[in-house]
Formats: sequence, C-alpha cells, structure tokens
Amino acid sequence: MRKPVNNLPPRELGSAFSQAEAAHPTASAFATERVREAILNGDIQPGQRLQQHSLAARLGLSHVPLREAFFRLQSEGFITINPRRGAFVAQLTKADAEEIFELRANLEVAALRASIPKLSPEQLIVANDICVSADAIHDYAKYGEVNWQFHRALYIACQRPRTLCLIDTLWRNASRYSMLLRHRDPYLQKSQQEHWDILEAVSRRSSEQACKLLKAHVVVASKRIVALLKS
Repeated sequence: MRKPVNNLPPRELGSAFSQAEAAHPTASAFATERVREAILNGDIQPGQRLQQHSLAARLGLSHVPLREAFFRLQSEGFITINPRRGAFVAQLTKADAEEIFELRANLEVAALRASIPKLSPEQLIVANDICVSADAIHDYAKYGEVNWQFHRALYIACQRPRTLCLIDTLWRNASRYSMLLRHRDPYLQKSQQEHWDILEAVSRRSSEQACKLLKAHVVVASKRIVALLKS
C-alpha cells in the first residue's frame, strides 16, 4: 500500500476528521440508513418487496418516518415504489450501471479539474488523512462511505455546488453496483493504490495527470461491474 504523499505541507498532530456529533439522527434518517445498509449488505435482495409493517416493527418506528425513508431511497436509486404494489428493491442492470458511471466520469473529472488550482494546503491534508484512514478499512460498506469522503475532499474546492450535488446523487446511485465489485473482486487494495496515485498528482498540481488517473479509476470500475452483471 502506498504511504502518504510526502510533498504535503506539515501539520499539527490530530486527526483531520472531527468526531461524530452526539446528536441523534431523525427517525427518518435512521430508517434510511438501516434499510440502505440492509440492501448494500445483501440482506434484502434486488426485486424483494419491502414489508412496511414488519420493517417498522423491527426498527421500532411508526410508518411515517419509514415512508419518508422509502422516498429518499427511491431518489437514490435503491428502491422503486409502485402506488398499488408497494416498495421493492431496485434491480441492478447493465444499462443503469453504464449510465451512472459515464455521468460520474464526466462530472467528477470536470469537478477535479476546477478544484485542483484552488485546493488549500489544509484541504490536501484532509484528503491525505482520509486516504490513510481508508487503508485500514476492511468493511465493505464502511469503505464505500470513506471512499466518497476522499473523492469529495478532492472536488470540494471546485466552487460548483450544483455539480457537487449531482455527483453526490450519482455516488448514492452507484453504491449498490460498487458493492458488487467489492464483494466479488480483490478491489479494496487496488482502489486504494489508485487513490494514492491520484492524490499524489493532485498534490503536485498536475491537473492533466490527476484527471487522467481519475477517469481511468471510474471507467475501469464501470467495466468490471458491467462484466459482473453479464456473468
């Protein structure tokens, strides 16, 4: 595994991450997180119907926050809702994966290109710390969240809030497909190596090299996912 890039500015001791706030999430956010986690882990399979009554009982919630969670998960591409038949886990398809990752590649390269000249030394430190943290993660779902934190840390200085919002949505859409790759392919170590390569290019302000590496990072992942869906 690559070591942290050595041309970053010095920093004081302490993590770049602040500790999670102690505030409890809303009931809707709690339900969204739990159902999303169950889908990502494969506890609820594609095409399976989500039984609102049993889920509400298991989570200790009323139906209102659960319905709100369903609408959120529908917007993220995790489930589909039929007014008469109910909510179902969305199927994974080759066409959907190709569209999501094509959009990701285009938008993320544009965001990175705009961000690189504006990234502060402190922002580079945050990206570096996230990458260090990800090296020690072996839990697939947790890695997915830290993976997104790393990418977003590189794009944050682009000053394009609409672009970042679209990318965030696409990452949520892509997360189920990325889990396929993590479960069936020796993915984590390779992904981390590519992250370190991208970060090194960004820290040198080598925009063309960083964007080239990022595009390959997304495109290759997409091709592997499509191959898995065909198998």
